[in-house]
Amino acid sequence: MSSIFKMSTVTKIFLFLSLLILFLWVIPTTKSYYKNRDIYNKKIEELEKLDKRDIKRDIKYFHSEVFTTYAKNFFDDVNVVSIPNNEYRVTISFPINSISKFYNFLENISLNYKVIIDDDIIFKQKDKNISVEMKLRPY
Repeated sequence: MSSIFKMSTVTKIFLFLSLLILFLWVIPTTKSYYKNRDIYNKKIEELEKLDKRDIKRDIKYFHSEVFTTYAKNFFDDVNVVSIPNNEYRVTISFPINSISKFYNFLENISLNYKVIIDDDIIFKQKDKNISVEMKLRPY
């Protein structure tokens, strides 16, 4: 205790300022961090309870033959061709009355495979069938 009295005035001021910063800034900031972290974790738990989606967690890496087999479960005519830049051109043909099945298939591709679908999807009508051409890029 006597060593504090023997310190120089500048050292005492520096020590006082250090303690002041500690009590006025560091401790409240740390308390605020832990409080916000707890609030965040509670909100994440609430959101997970509200999430009723039935999402498959086993997303597969893209392989052209496996994807063709998967797509043929929904459509009769499926063609997957590799193109430059690690992309694949997918052509699917189906009857016009099955367009809703195609849209469901399109929504579920990204849930089942690690792929990005380019925005340029080309629809062509041939008699009572529709041919769809799209590009997939695995990631």
